Amino acid sequence: MRINKLHLQDFGKFHEKDIALTPGVNIIYGSNEAGKTTTKDFIIDMIYGIDKARGIGARFDHYEKRRPINGAAYSGSMEFSTEDGEYIVERNFSKNEKKTVLRNLDTGREILLKKDHDLCGTVINTDKSTYLNTLCIGQMEAATDKDIADKLNNYIVNMASAKNGEIDAVGAIIELKNKKKQFTDKEYDAKLAELTSKLQLDRDYDGELNAAREEYRKVEEELNNPGADQLKFTPIKNAAVEEEEERQKKLKEEEEARQEEENPLTKREKDLKMLRNMGKKSALDNSFVILLLALIMMAIFVGIAYVVPINVPQVKMGIIIFGIALAMMTTIRVFMRRSELYKLMEELEIEQGFEEAKSDSSTMDISKKTAIVNRLSELRVKQEEILKERGEQEQYMNEINELKAKNSSNLIELQAIDLAIKTIQDLSEEIYDSFGGVLNSQVSEIISKITDGKYSEVRIDDQLRVMVKSGNSFISMDYLSTGTIEQIYLALRLSIANVIITEELPIIIDDIFVTYDDQRLYETLSCIGEYLNRQIIIFTTNIKIQDIFNRLNVPNYSIAL
Repeated sequence: MRINKLHLQDFGKFHEKDIALTPGVNIIYGSNEAGKTTTKDFIIDMIYGIDKARGIGARFDHYEKRRPINGAAYSGSMEFSTEDGEYIVERNFSKNEKKTVLRNLDTGREILLKKDHDLCGTVINTDKSTYLNTLCIGQMEAATDKDIADKLNNYIVNMASAKNGEIDAVGAIIELKNKKKQFTDKEYDAKLAELTSKLQLDRDYDGELNAAREEYRKVEEELNNPGADQLKFTPIKNAAVEEEEERQKKLKEEEEARQEEENPLTKREKDLKMLRNMGKKSALDNSFVILLLALIMMAIFVGIAYVVPINVPQVKMGIIIFGIALAMMTTIRVFMRRSELYKLMEELEIEQGFEEAKSDSSTMDISKKTAIVNRLSELRVKQEEILKERGEQEQYMNEINELKAKNSSNLIELQAIDLAIKTIQDLSEEIYDSFGGVLNSQVSEIISKITDGKYSEVRIDDQLRVMVKSGNSFISMDYLSTGTIEQIYLALRLSIANVIITEELPIIIDDIFVTYDDQRLYETLSCIGEYLNRQIIIFTTNIKIQDIFNRLNVPNYSIAL
């Protein structure tokens, strides 16, 4: 690709700005804030488009940074050439009216893009991230020498293994190692041993439970049928027997009446006899009836007071008060009597209870019955304990199975992670064999030219570390100055571009020579001048660059912003 013309209709600070470019070296001059980087961004955005970020970060993203400051339409066009012909791409960057049109200038025919708003795949094959990490070169971030060296090492791994500077293979290994921690359970063995020690595999809980239930059934049967082993029968009563029983009952009543005449009953004995004859139910049980009777009595006296033909209010009031007092006293007396009878009823029930217990002694002794009841209670508790212990054992087994299943799953995950890490690490050797050798040769050639032979050889070892030959030995970049490392950085990018980018895309250099002295600048431009097979676009504030290219007899064209 060779860029012929830029038309910045509305982009950043520019409005209807035209820039014509030549096939060779293009030097675009401008002071600080003149718009050099804006122009560089325009070229990249015309090729690959702009993606609008979302969320909070959208306020400070590249889209907002390059939005026209005059508030006009966000658009522009670029004319370029490839081996297949000449084209123009027109873009409207506005997110609400986003549009990209690619036309063949020879035929005027619109060409459909294979990717939305991206020329990659249609007229070029190099993706944006690869281009930005190779042929589009800007100043390295401010950092210490070691930080820059580490960045270069990681950059080589990523570009060599993934052919993409944004795919971080080194970071992937770090992420995988951190991921391993999520699947490593250091307490697994201790947890498993603790749960296993609680298991009682030699116990037959179902057998114990069935035995307890069977014993409970037998004891309960003994309680409910104490004389089941004895022969019982109910005699059939005939008319003669019934007459004899009735005669005996009358004789008994007559004897009791005679004894009462000879020995009169006490009040308590009379009350007890009365209660026996009354049975368990009595009108005395209903308090409502008693109170209702009291109210009826009061109403009768009130009625009498109004019926009596005496028109003396005091007399009528006296009758009413007397009736009320009589009703209240009667009611109180009835309730007191009722209380006495209830106490006697309790005594009678206790007495009857003793009689019943005495009569039941023939079928089962009280102590024996108590023992059976206690045994039933013990068996109930025993069944509950067996069920509880069996449930706990089942819970332990479930926890053990879950723990083993989780550990098995973790082992699979760990094996997969280890395999992934090993695969990435093994790539280092393959990269060294297939990629490192080419880099060694090309980077050494470039760095020798840039440093005027001071560093004539660069080696990328099997660990993908960059080493520079100084004297008779190779030293790490940690010992080099920042300026020298920046030169190696430039050499690496150009070398990698030569290896992985087969099409002739432009080399864009954005003001990387700010810290270069005259000798280093001369040596670097001398090396860059040998890449005239590609279009070179240099953005700079240094007016000496054109003079150096002229001294080197490198054709160049200058443009002022």
